[in-house]
Amino acid sequence: MFELLYTSVSAGKMSDSDLISLLDQSREKNKRLAITGMLIYHNREFVQILEGEKNAVQELYQTIADDDRHTSVKVFYEGEIKARAFQDWTMAFKKLEPEDVLGKVAGFEEFGADKSLVNLVEAKPNAGKELFLFLREELVSNT
Repeated sequence: MFELLYTSVSAGKMSDSDLISLLDQSREKNKRLAITGMLIYHNREFVQILEGEKNAVQELYQTIADDDRHTSVKVFYEGEIKARAFQDWTMAFKKLEPEDVLGKVAGFEEFGADKSLVNLVEAKPNAGKELFLFLREELVSNT
């Protein structure tokens, strides 16, 4: 099993309906490719974790990198994993607000409405993975 975490910036402002459309497309494609993961969105910035077979994950990432809805696409971690962290979701999603993580996730003490999520995650990759795991638990407890 393989995981890849990347960051990107949307080419333009995304409305809620744009995000829903993107999620619907992603979930359908991920289901076909047996890929699971989570997408976080904040202020035009995306942080995403993808899990699955290595070739499928890397090919999907390349498709995302080539998509003109994304700019500044950058991998900040990839590697083998023992088990999926998001096995129940073809694509979990969270539109992140500062109050979701301030004081709750180590490494996000500086995060605020005017802060770059991408810059923070790229500067602290371990905090990025912790963010996904924390939000996964939040999603599970709210369902």
